[in-house]
Formats: sequence, structure tokens, C-alpha cells
Amino acid sequence: MGNSTQELQKDAFQALAISAGKDQTLVLLKSGEILGWGGAGSGRTISPYVDICSSQNNADGRPVFIGKPNQYLANSAGYGVSLGVSADHQVFIWGFCQANVGGNSGFTEEPTLVDGITNAIKVVAGQFLYAAIDQAGKVSTWGLNTDGGLGRNSPQVNASPGLIAKLPETQDVAIGDNFMLALTKDQKLYAWGSNSAGQLGLGHLKTVTTPELIALPIKINSIVTGSTHVLAVSAEGKVYGWGSNHFGQSGGGSRSYLDRPQLIPFPEKITSVSAGMHYSIALSASGKVYVWGWNGFGQLGLGDLKFRNAPTPIPNLSGIKAIAAGDAHVVAIAKGQILGWGCNDSGQLGKAVLKQMTPNAFLAVT
Repeated sequence: MGNSTQELQKDAFQALAISAGKDQTLVLLKSGEILGWGGAGSGRTISPYVDICSSQNNADGRPVFIGKPNQYLANSAGYGVSLGVSADHQVFIWGFCQANVGGNSGFTEEPTLVDGITNAIKVVAGQFLYAAIDQAGKVSTWGLNTDGGLGRNSPQVNASPGLIAKLPETQDVAIGDNFMLALTKDQKLYAWGSNSAGQLGLGHLKTVTTPELIALPIKINSIVTGSTHVLAVSAEGKVYGWGSNHFGQSGGGSRSYLDRPQLIPFPEKITSVSAGMHYSIALSASGKVYVWGWNGFGQLGLGDLKFRNAPTPIPNLSGIKAIAAGDAHVVAIAKGQILGWGCNDSGQLGKAVLKQMTPNAFLAVT
């Protein structure tokens, strides 16, 4: 279980990376420790019975340390479940493992070793799907193989970790609702799984059960997924979007979906993007934050609940170094502090109102 908040006595936290899931927030510190806020997957002690579809109504906005192992190289917050890579390259899981996914049953906030994966350097947590990348660039997936979301043939509906054999050396993976994308080391994109909104970017709406190359004439630096939409940043700092667009989250104007990548115009170079359930975030080279899409909990940070179908800068916000979008909340690393906005039903934004509609500082960092 997560360590007591009484142990959080440090002069200053040094934040290395942030991750946001359904209603949990994780901050990876330079010390290798992980701090967590919010509901299931945060490391906080919660009732053994978890209704994953509702918030945890957690009034305690203080973080906890994730339990042993004490040092991590990477982590990922998913749908009530979180993954971490320990200092010795093993994969650990904690939170609410639905439907006995991948052989991990029940609910525990104590990190549990995931068998069958070695030399891991990166992990990605979804809802019923999980992935790990090893030092050789090989990808292991596990969980429910709905619509071929594992990217490999498996006789099991609920599979343990196994390698995707024909995928080229990979540097990153993004997971949406029953689909995945892989960014290879030569900066190409492969996609597989559910494709009901064109989220595979292949020019059709057919399900694909093994990785297929997305036709892009440019090199890609990074990828993210929402529930059913995808964003990609090119080596030149341009952003492409595709998939579901009913809130404008893919940047496709009034179209309900895009089945091929489409350029999203920005007035400056974009360095990274993040995607929540049905909304999108972009961080520019100058440290500005652009937002668009669904805004039911104020997660666009614009002070209202109106959705936007085109990127809109958050006023009076600059100097942001890193940003992460959860289902309906956003966290960002700024100079000297971590900011959060959007849904705070489970305390994932620390001490803030339930709908925090503008950026609010909740942890001092260096």
C-alpha cells in the first residue's frame, strides 16, 4: 500500500515526469520515487471494493509514496491501474485490475511483479490493455484481446504478456480503447485493434488484428491517444490528428471522424501533445499550452465548460515544461510547481475544487 502522508517531509521535490490516468496522478521524482494522488492506481489505501466508473470521493489532497520497490525508471497511469518499471528493469502493476486482466486479480495498491517481461524500459497502461517496451525495442502486450488489441495472435481472450513478433524496433506505444499504436525507432507509426472511428489512421473503419503501417510522408517524434482519437507530433514540430472528432478533439472542424492523419494548424512549433478521453493538449516550444475538444469538467483550463473545436491557448499560462492529460484532468510541470486543472472528484489535483476550471498549483517542485 502507499506510504503514509506523514512521511512526506522533504525540503523540495525534484519532478522528472508526470502521468495522469482515469482519476489518479503520478509524479516520478529524480530520486526514483513516485508520488501519487487520487483514486485507484494512485498508491493510496482504498476500500477493497472499487466502483471504477465513479470517483473515490477522496477529500485528502496530500500525495503518498508508491510502495516498494523504492526506485523506478518509468511509470504510466491508466484506467484505475498503474504500471512502473523498477531500477532493475522489472514491471510492476498496482490499482484495480478489472476482469483479472493479464492474471492480476482484485485490487491492491501494493506494486505486484508482472511475470514474463524482462529488461523493460517503458510501460503503458490502458483500461484492459497494457504494454511494455524492453531495451531491444521489443513490445510485450497483455490483457483483453478485444478487436485484436494485443496486436498478436493469442488463443486467450485474457492473455498474459507476450511479444509482438513482427513489429520493428519500437521506442513508444500509445493505448486507446481496444487499440494501440507503436512508434518505431525509425520514426514510423504502426496501428492495430478497434477502428470504429478511424483511429488507426489507415483510411478505413475495419478492425486490424496485427500491426499495419500508417502511410505518413514525414517522420514522427511522439504519439498519444485519447479514447478513440490520436495525435502525433512530427520531427518538424507539426501536429497531426485523426479518429473520433465529435468534440473537435482531432482538429478536423465539423467532421465526426477522420480516418487518415490531418494536419492541425498552430502558430508556433509544438514539442509535445497529450490526449484525454475526448480532448487534446499541445505544449509549444515557448512553453505555451493549447487545448481543444470536450470540456465537461473544465479540463481545457479556460475557466468555462464549453468545448473547443480548434486549438486555443490557455491565457496567462507559460513556462510549462511537461504536461499530461488524464480522462478529465490535466497536470503540468512548471517552474517551481506542479499545476492541475479539470476533474478533481478523487483528489487527483490535490486540494482543489471538484471542477478546477483554471490551472492551480498543488505541489512545490524544483
